[in-house]
Amino acid sequence: MNIFYAPPAQITADMIELRAQEATHATQVLRYKRGDDITIVDGAGGWYEGKVSSVDSDMVRVAVEKSQKNTQPQPAPTLALGIIKKRDRLEFAIKKAVELGVKEIVVFRGAHSVKQNVRADRLSAVILSAMKQSLQCWLPELSIYNSLPQLLEDHSESNIWVAHQDAKSADFGVTPSKEEPLLIVGPEGGLSEEELQLIGNHDGAYISLGENRLRTETATVAMVHQFNLGELSNRS
Repeated sequence: MNIFYAPPAQITADMIELRAQEATHATQVLRYKRGDDITIVDGAGGWYEGKVSSVDSDMVRVAVEKSQKNTQPQPAPTLALGIIKKRDRLEFAIKKAVELGVKEIVVFRGAHSVKQNVRADRLSAVILSAMKQSLQCWLPELSIYNSLPQLLEDHSESNIWVAHQDAKSADFGVTPSKEEPLLIVGPEGGLSEEELQLIGNHDGAYISLGENRLRTETATVAMVHQFNLGELSNRS
């Protein structure tokens, strides 16, 4: 099954416009034509089914036959990920986090980050592709921070957990006075002592991902999955 993305501004009650790369992918790669059934999401919980009504070189118009507004699963975590030197590893980590259902991706430059620059447009494309591949209708936001202190300042109302090899517990637990879950995975080389102390000053908790030392992208998948399993257990 293929789904396509159109932001809310391109959607009315009875018509949707696919533009730019989405239109090109639909017509030139997947060969959609007039009368074909098609599914579209808006990244804000909307799921639409309809038929292609017209095809132009840079736009596909879709007549809406069925629509549904979905509520975002709660609590949906934000993943804060230290920049990884290799671009493919960074993109892999982000892609898998999106597939596992994170609400927001935050990339930050840690004290031990080697690579300093990332392309927001490329990471946004990775996030969009992962949302569609995993058949989701919520598009995670992307934020990039120059340092961990800036990140923590903007997420001061979050429940904060950080993956750490020396942590004793794998239980996320609950902190009722805070609002949203923030999961932090450091870059290669981990977080500095100053960064760990700062997280502690923000009431952050250490989470164990097992005895083995994990690469950043592996820790990302393990941490988000572990959080999801804890939430499922809490609901049962």
